[in-house]
Amino acid sequence: MKNLISLALLFLCVVTNAQNPLIVKTVSSTVTEPEYNDQKYWQNNEWNGLFFYQGKGTPSKLCVTDGTNAGTQYVADIGNGQLITTIPAQDFMYLITNYVISISPAITETQLWKSDGTAAGTVVLYTFPQITGSTVGHNWTSNRRNQNFSLIGNIMIFSAYDAANGVEIWKTDGTAAGTALLKDIKAGTGGSTPWGYCKIGSEVFFSAMQTGFERKLWKTDGTAAGTVQVAVPEPFYIVDYAIGVLNNKMLFYAHNTVDGYEPYISDGTPAGTYMLKNVNPTATSSGNSSLAAVQCTEWHFNNNHCYFIAFNGTANALWRTDGTNAGTIQLTTNADNVSSANSNTTLTDIDSNNLWMLHHSTSGNSKLYKTDGTAAGTYLVKQGLNLPANMKLYKNSCWFSGRPSGSFANLEPWRSGGNAATTNMALDIAPGFPLGAPTLLYSSTPYGFFVKNNKLYFFASTSIPSAHHLYQYTGDFTFNGLSNNNWHDSANWAGRMPPGITDTVFIADNKFPVVNGQTAYAGVLNLPWSSGINLLNTTDSLIINKRLNAVGNPSIGGAGVVAFSNIEGDTAFISDKFNSGNVAIMSHTKIDPALPYNGTNMSVSGQLNIVNNSQFFIGNQQLLLPFTSSTITTSGNSYINTNGVGMLRINNVGATGKSGNVLFPVGNGNNFTPVTIKNLGPNTTVSVKSQPRISSSYSNQIQSGNEYINHAAVDNTWYVDAAPTSNIDLTLQWNPSQELPGFNPALAYLAHWIYPTGWNLGTVGTVNGAGPFTITRTGITSFSPFGILNNNVTLPLDFLSFSAKKCNSNVCLNWKTANEQNVSHFEIERSVDGVNYTVIGTVQAGSNNYNYEDRLPNWSSKNLYYRIKQVDNDNRSKRSTIAWLKGDNTGVQVYPTLVKNSFTVQNNTQQTMWLQLTDASGKLVVQQRLVTGTNTVSADKLTNGVYFYSIKNTEREMATGRIMKQ
Repeated sequence: MKNLISLALLFLCVVTNAQNPLIVKTVSSTVTEPEYNDQKYWQNNEWNGLFFYQGKGTPSKLCVTDGTNAGTQYVADIGNGQLITTIPAQDFMYLITNYVISISPAITETQLWKSDGTAAGTVVLYTFPQITGSTVGHNWTSNRRNQNFSLIGNIMIFSAYDAANGVEIWKTDGTAAGTALLKDIKAGTGGSTPWGYCKIGSEVFFSAMQTGFERKLWKTDGTAAGTVQVAVPEPFYIVDYAIGVLNNKMLFYAHNTVDGYEPYISDGTPAGTYMLKNVNPTATSSGNSSLAAVQCTEWHFNNNHCYFIAFNGTANALWRTDGTNAGTIQLTTNADNVSSANSNTTLTDIDSNNLWMLHHSTSGNSKLYKTDGTAAGTYLVKQGLNLPANMKLYKNSCWFSGRPSGSFANLEPWRSGGNAATTNMALDIAPGFPLGAPTLLYSSTPYGFFVKNNKLYFFASTSIPSAHHLYQYTGDFTFNGLSNNNWHDSANWAGRMPPGITDTVFIADNKFPVVNGQTAYAGVLNLPWSSGINLLNTTDSLIINKRLNAVGNPSIGGAGVVAFSNIEGDTAFISDKFNSGNVAIMSHTKIDPALPYNGTNMSVSGQLNIVNNSQFFIGNQQLLLPFTSSTITTSGNSYINTNGVGMLRINNVGATGKSGNVLFPVGNGNNFTPVTIKNLGPNTTVSVKSQPRISSSYSNQIQSGNEYINHAAVDNTWYVDAAPTSNIDLTLQWNPSQELPGFNPALAYLAHWIYPTGWNLGTVGTVNGAGPFTITRTGITSFSPFGILNNNVTLPLDFLSFSAKKCNSNVCLNWKTANEQNVSHFEIERSVDGVNYTVIGTVQAGSNNYNYEDRLPNWSSKNLYYRIKQVDNDNRSKRSTIAWLKGDNTGVQVYPTLVKNSFTVQNNTQQTMWLQLTDASGKLVVQQRLVTGTNTVSADKLTNGVYFYSIKNTEREMATGRIMKQ
């Protein structure tokens, strides 16, 4: 036994010396030892930096802690009851005690207290009469989980009992004299049993039963006269006591005879009170409902959403709502069939970004879930957990009490870093001792988790010697390398444990951690220029979830892989360039687009692997593959998004280096537009990027001319740069949706823009594929922008403007041109349906500013469409945009609705918009950017049938409708 005590004392010394966790105070066998060891008492118990709790002893002991030894102290006696509820007010803490006088028959007595954390400031405000027939007492316990008490300063609206009125609505201002019955809603001794208080504006809302047992919606302004029922149309009554507030509206469960039990929302008016979502459409008053049968309803709120468990007719699932029908969505699948336990232990916690939830199972297979409020960001973190309870979120990770799978003891603090690999026992406060076989196991049974000053606190026990302590833990994930360079050695981390996938990690200056034999994780990794990380083996990896803050181009080297994988389905970010051996892009990853190029490259010397339909946005940085052995692999719709001035650069492309066809998997926006290079000349570095849109001229790889909008071309520009000694065969790929109106693949040219003469078409190329398409041009020895065009797009003339306006009783047309070369004349064409045009006149070229008056009587009774056809001396021609004239020439118009080859969108809003065209099945078939004025949309590739259009700006939908392709 002496040896066991020595070992235990040695352990305590190690913990104390390590200072993490730090024993703040030994509370065993003192008044300051908490009376109850579950988490519910720590949910709403903070006021003015003090945490209020009930200590050991009789009469009942009120204690507080501020996380320090001296500040963890006994305050005052608070009667003989259990402290069941704490409600923080403006100037003090309200306390509710419930004294069970007798169990059979059940007799309870409730007291209302207030305390400012001092003995003098702790006083009883009201002792309510004893109530027979309940050990719960005055409906206080039923409000604990959601804390929907309504406080305005120090004024609180609540429920209480007296013999004359039963359980009714009361009001207190924090004084004995100011604590009184507010209104007797149900006459007599029966009581209306109000509950679920919440405040919206200056009014307090709650539910009560004035007649019978149907619970209705009520509100009060704090006066008896102002305490009235909200006359919601019948049939309607509220079920369950949980009512909460989101975006200044109430959420609650209500029932009607048609839909059964469903979530409702209310702004406090009859018209503004309605069913939020019919979660279980098959439910009626005689059947199941969306109210989860496994538990009473619990709402969990942050600034964005309310989370709740609901039964959808098949299974219990986690849902969230933003207060709208469309924003009320199911997050977990039916196969999960989740629930949070209706028990004393807290199995959910929420912060401003995420909800964590334990699906409790008595079989030892409890599951931990995490959600950011989206279906994509909702996932199972880990299953097979044994007896989890007492959850608290701290520094983006989840802490709780748990024990190893299959174990009957060793209940210790566990921590989840956001994935299964980092969900483990965090601290072994009461370790076991090997006494032969089996090992003697102890449990520290942690509870009372709370956070203050960026530190985590909890109570736990050591077994030998038997002691109960308040612990302080600092979650500092700074790698200081005090023991060695092993990433997975807890002694090398200031927080005494390796980081998880949600943690912010700091590598100290001149430290070089080694990942050897395991996977390393970081939520945010801060890596200075003087440090680096070595991924020793090919099986080793470092997974970064949110961001890499690289400073001064540090290195993450070795045979392993640094992977960017946002576990919530979001984008991972890189603040600056870094050098690496192997990189895996497993979710959208973006180099800071505001970062300017400074002349250095981000280098991947080994393999760059882009998977999971991810894009690597390189912004303004040059991404270099420096060696012949350096490779890029992609899968699915994964590629490098050249969304800035940065380019993908590959060294040693040529006959004695990377020979044959070398793929540059680049793209932009939602378009994968790769380039294939075959260099028959000497080895060289080839740089490639792909950018949306195509123009009439370029300057230093920037579009400087007029953007082609209604031209026969592909709406994309490829930039290729290589040494002039190169001899390159160039292959470009594009998608059907990128083809501008009138583009004919059979007459496609892979064109090369040459300063200052413009586009050099070369010869007509052969287009391969059925969508996406490719075209190849050989023998290229000079480099600049490349595009895909038909020959008529390169006519030198540009239409600068074209308008049609009413002038007297006629229509006056005006158009301006630039770059007129070899132009013969202009033909004016008119249409009344936007499809069939007739030549109505001719104007000779030569002035750059042209007018034409169409003397058409009674034009205002018709929609008129005009366009100008430019005819060159060699009979080549091209047309202007379409000008449309109507009485109310405003807004957005689509015409015609019976379509042959194309249709027009007239955008008169002075805003850039987007057109989305879907077929009858809802499949997106056309997406096109709409400029101010006239836009032509090609329908050549559409099959006959009905299509639906939606036109949107950056804020909202501007127009919808349908067209028919004939």
